[in-house]
Amino acid sequence: MNNDKKMTHISSKCQYCTNRMQVTADRTSWLIHLASHREQIIKHLADTTNSCVFCAYSVEFADKKHAASHYRWGHQKSVLLGRELQQHIPQMITA
Repeated sequence: MNNDKKMTHISSKCQYCTNRMQVTADRTSWLIHLASHREQIIKHLADTTNSCVFCAYSVEFADKKHAASHYRWGHQKSVLLGRELQQHIPQMITA
């Protein structure tokens, strides 16, 4: 039996790294890397949204501090990182 499983890699530049080097890694490694930028991701969400992008019901934010607090404590880290990887990291998929 031949188990030739090809691992999918994402090749992109992290928008939160200061050196903006090209990184090629699997999804799990990208999520681990993005975890080191959690506060930057929360700041980006607070700066760019007026209501929560995750809640099923509309949660309007009074200000950026309220938004940051809501994202930090109201949602799991995996939700924040998964959305970031899916929507904001330009991806080139390689096998």
